[in-house]
Amino acid sequence: MSSEPNKSIDYVPPDVLDDILEAEREILTTHKRKKKPYPSNSDLVEAIIEALSTFYGHPDNFPDHVIKVLRSKGFETRHVTLKRIWRTYEMLVRKRVIKDKLGVVV
Repeated sequence: MSSEPNKSIDYVPPDVLDDILEAEREILTTHKRKKKPYPSNSDLVEAIIEALSTFYGHPDNFPDHVIKVLRSKGFETRHVTLKRIWRTYEMLVRKRVIKDKLGVVV
């Protein structure tokens, strides 16, 4: 037997250690992604007001524009429904927060 210590346990080259630490950081960042927040009613109101100022086209395309605005602000829009968007729009028009620019509230 040799009197030399087991080098595989006692010593790790610095470049190998750096590679291992970098790989661990990458794994942690890819597996622990923070979920996007779901938009609250006030977030939806802000998005509708912003979308209304930049929207030109047929009213049927307005909800898609609102969803794009919400996504650009970093919200999860999977469960935002057309009914919720139109209900909020109608509520804003009836409370006179916004004008009925699309002409859909009778």
